[in-house]
Amino acid sequence: MNENPYEELKGLTRQRADLIWKAAQMDEPLSDEDARLVQAMRDHPEYADLWGRLGELSDEQIQRDGTNPILHITIHQTLENQIATGKPKETTQTVEALMQQGLSRHEAIHRVGTVLAEEIFHILQHERPFDEAGFVRKLQRLVKPAMPHPPTISRPRRRAKGRYR
Repeated sequence: MNENPYEELKGLTRQRADLIWKAAQMDEPLSDEDARLVQAMRDHPEYADLWGRLGELSDEQIQRDGTNPILHITIHQTLENQIATGKPKETTQTVEALMQQGLSRHEAIHRVGTVLAEEIFHILQHERPFDEAGFVRKLQRLVKPAMPHPPTISRPRRRAKGRYR
């Protein structure tokens, strides 16, 4: 048994992504969840040279500018799964609200992904379960409130000189 469960999990996640990518390249049928992972991979052409070689590359060769592409697409897939299942519904609501504020869907997923990445970090650091309520609170902070219209102040109208009202 591996002494570091996180390294083991990272290796298994890499193997899974590698197998799913290869299955997609051979036009094998994919589950909805696996299809969402492949779509996340396709949505990141900057990592295209990695996908077919995940089993051959070291961690150092996979890292790009401080980003782990496998973790990145896994977060994408997790959020797409949350949107597809509606659990938690606030993920969908937040992505839609961010898009209404002018972000592309991909950018909105990235914003929500920062919240999920932070939650994953705390889960691993504190060995605790997913805190859905805390996750939802953080999602709600991502969305800028709509600017309220200033209250309309009734001012008495002044009469123009020489005119009657």
